[in-house]
Amino acid sequence: MFVKFEQWIHVFWGDFRMFADFNDLDRSIPIPLYYQLKSILLNKIKTGIYQEGQCIPTEVQLAEDLQISRSTVRQAVAELVQEGWLERKISKGTFVCRPEASTSYIRSFEPFYQQIRRLGKTPHTELLEMKVIEASGPLAEAMGLEPGSNVISMFRRRFADDDPMVTIRNHLPWATCSFVIGHDFKTESLYEIMTQNEDSRPVRTKTIVSAEKAGSSDVNLLKVKLGAPILCFQTISYNAAGQVVDFAASHYRGDFNKFEIDTQPGK
Repeated sequence: MFVKFEQWIHVFWGDFRMFADFNDLDRSIPIPLYYQLKSILLNKIKTGIYQEGQCIPTEVQLAEDLQISRSTVRQAVAELVQEGWLERKISKGTFVCRPEASTSYIRSFEPFYQQIRRLGKTPHTELLEMKVIEASGPLAEAMGLEPGSNVISMFRRRFADDDPMVTIRNHLPWATCSFVIGHDFKTESLYEIMTQNEDSRPVRTKTIVSAEKAGSSDVNLLKVKLGAPILCFQTISYNAAGQVVDFAASHYRGDFNKFEIDTQPGK
């Protein structure tokens, strides 16, 4: 999940993991044992030692053979399950599988089109709604506006190839963002357009992330099952003067998206 951590791991672990076996877990290096085990398991899958559909050793077997805790084994296996390399089957075991080709790895705060092209896919956007509304009391309060102020409401659905990935509802203050109305959001990036104007240029964002179950709208727009996991982002963007220039709510498919968060503790 964390780029700096992954890069640091690579310096120590490097190509050695390509030839590693279980008895190569090294307790003398500053690399978590779960990550060493995860890397070895993943290498066995990628090189065909563990083939698709094959059941891997149980957590109890791995823990006993390696003389490590079951929680360490469980963490390594859980991450491979989450990434789509392994699948747990009740009362049967854990089996090798392959991540769906459509699974994406999304970097937070990276433009959507850049994210998707980096993954070798073709991004495109469907503009579902674009209108000017009067801000209700709660929306006006969240955006620091007077109730009834004009706000641009924009609703989009974004794709990677033919797979719907996310729906986004943006609310932009008309006073600073009225110029965006004339742009084609099927091909243009909203934030790239907003950065061209000093008053609308986002310089700081605040994001709240939550997990929810897919509702009827998500079923229709994201092609998921009712109750499927959805990642919900509420993002508030501010300009240099501290004014809200975008109040956005996004729904991401939980089965297609992963997010990278790169932080520097203590800063």
